[in-house]
Amino acid sequence: MRISGIVFVLFVVLSLASSVSAQPLEGAYDSQDLGGQVFVGRYTEGWDAGGGALNAGTVLNAESWDAGTTTLGSQWRYWCSTEGANAVLLINTVNGLGNGNRTYMKTFNGGYIWLSGSGPWANGAPEYYGTIDNYVEFETITYSNWVPIAAVTNVQAQAHFDDYPATCMTFYIGNGSRVATTALGDPVPANYPEFLDTSCSPTRSEGACWDFFTITLSVVGCVTAAEETSWGAVKSMYTE
Repeated sequence: MRISGIVFVLFVVLSLASSVSAQPLEGAYDSQDLGGQVFVGRYTEGWDAGGGALNAGTVLNAESWDAGTTTLGSQWRYWCSTEGANAVLLINTVNGLGNGNRTYMKTFNGGYIWLSGSGPWANGAPEYYGTIDNYVEFETITYSNWVPIAAVTNVQAQAHFDDYPATCMTFYIGNGSRVATTALGDPVPANYPEFLDTSCSPTRSEGACWDFFTITLSVVGCVTAAEETSWGAVKSMYTE
């Protein structure tokens, strides 16, 4: 019984170790415009009629963009983070004629992330699902005669994977450029993620579309409790 018990526990430990080995490879992964292998991205913000990109309730939806195959979401995706409060104005250089820039901080709550198992972080698992722990965006809007004619942004965020509860992934988007916004009457371009509502459903028709570049995704410290188990600990359970 003792031997069979050891064999059984050893089987469980080895099985757990095998699953742990599939955790994403640690490293810092840059987007292709930085010389890396991570696809750049396309991103939308969706809001209800009467709302806007700076208002609570705006929901984000971002997917990788493979320009070679014109494919969305084949390598990474994050979605369903919701702006928890109206944006905070940090810098305002707009003059009395309505010309200048305003920089806002936007904080989003919740949301999910997905990485393909074929990305540069691949380590045996077919895919990695996770949850966004915090997400902050700094958006600078350029005004001409009080009209918001252009906008750029950068993003700082952290997340954890479903199988690895510690926050072990960060991603930084250093350059986002607004392509279109329904607030100015722009038509919604093709091949961009859908506008999501607060239940993560693509029901909204108002929003903005963005291109994302200069992306760095860092993975470090993805561990589970199973990794703390050793053969010595197992053997001690069956020795007197």
